[in-house]
Amino acid sequence: MSQYTSGLIKKAAKYIPGASYYTLGSNLPGLPEFIIEKGSGPYVYTTDGTKMLDVTLAHGSLILGHSNKVISEAVKKQISLGTALTNITKPAIELAELMVDTVPCADKVRIVNSGTEASILAVRLVKAATGKEKILKFEGAYHGFADNLIFNTNYGKSNEWLPYPHASSDTLGVSESQAKTVLIAPYNNLELTSKIIHENIEDIAGIIVEPVMRGINSHTEFLQGLRVICDKYKTPLIFDEVITGFRVSLGGAQEYFGITPDLSIYGKSLGAGYPIGALVGKDSLMGYLDPSSENGDHIFSIGSFHSNPLCSTAALHCIKELKKNSSYEKLNNYGDGLRSGLSEIFKQYDLPHVMTGLGSIVEFFFMTEQVTDYKSSIRSNFRLKDLIGSNMLKRKVVGGGGRYTSSIMHGKKELDWMLDAVELTIDNARTTGALNRIIEEEIN
Repeated sequence: MSQYTSGLIKKAAKYIPGASYYTLGSNLPGLPEFIIEKGSGPYVYTTDGTKMLDVTLAHGSLILGHSNKVISEAVKKQISLGTALTNITKPAIELAELMVDTVPCADKVRIVNSGTEASILAVRLVKAATGKEKILKFEGAYHGFADNLIFNTNYGKSNEWLPYPHASSDTLGVSESQAKTVLIAPYNNLELTSKIIHENIEDIAGIIVEPVMRGINSHTEFLQGLRVICDKYKTPLIFDEVITGFRVSLGGAQEYFGITPDLSIYGKSLGAGYPIGALVGKDSLMGYLDPSSENGDHIFSIGSFHSNPLCSTAALHCIKELKKNSSYEKLNNYGDGLRSGLSEIFKQYDLPHVMTGLGSIVEFFFMTEQVTDYKSSIRSNFRLKDLIGSNMLKRKVVGGGGRYTSSIMHGKKELDWMLDAVELTIDNARTTGALNRIIEEEIN
């Protein structure tokens, strides 16, 4: 580590809490081991000049890779015209039009700054539309850090959860009254979820669900069942497509599964690395965002940078790039190759495992049973997963902890790099005895 990098890390520790934007606790390192200075395609470069393979990509946001030339040139052009022009702009209008043409549930689009903002807006909207106060979400699902949704994700302090459907806050600073507005159900369990909905339907304003939840695949019949229940009770169904949107297919998970929600929220891949989110949905609901309604029956929503031309330009060109014929073939081929390659390595070392994820979303769990919901997922051997993650940096891989995403710039070279890094890590752990110790401790 150079003196320059060391100095930056010390400065971060002095001025930034934890020297990181993370506040997740002990499962992540405190001080950074390096500072990333730039990115290009599937790679990042540290301030020391070290080239590293990026397999997290800003938590899945950089679907076109770092510093995509098309996006960069379009953004540069927009910078010369202005970055914050107040109110709606031409790029935002064109983006909204393209999203309506692309996303099955989209009649109207509201552009915001992040997935968290989009989820806040979705909840406010369904409460306004139904006159009800409670949102049903699923155990383990993360919909942003907003006070009205940060429950039962296990990010933070939620280690003593209450029985269904009662919610437990994940963080300090959230009032107990907020928990009374949230109902919790188990993912992929349609029977129990149906029971919870039936018993609380007079209070439920909407149901929000991730089609792929933290790498756990939803059962098609589960999503179909939610659609049927919501139709029966005339309850809005919200898809959180911040992860799956524009990643599993151009039309997202709703296109992939053939199930159309009433509302859907977007972020991450939409902006190709620029901060943007969006709420899209049916006219009957999105009309509550119209301030020109004759009776004034609308909800308040405003942001200084909502629909800003800079991020709208990035998102617009991102979707256009993804529409090219080979984009999803590249993404899915890489994801399938990584899943099969990792599985072969784990089999080679007699490590029981389950591979999950969809397309370019790749996850694994060290266990023998199937992973269907959050409670089954936490029976995985996380110490073994952490061992791999913590040692991947030595193999010059960023984000090697267990949930991987790729960009259209990831190919065979990057796949081989990733698989070699995992195999070397496990082999070294076996040689040193660390692998057997972790397995034996898990058994005992």
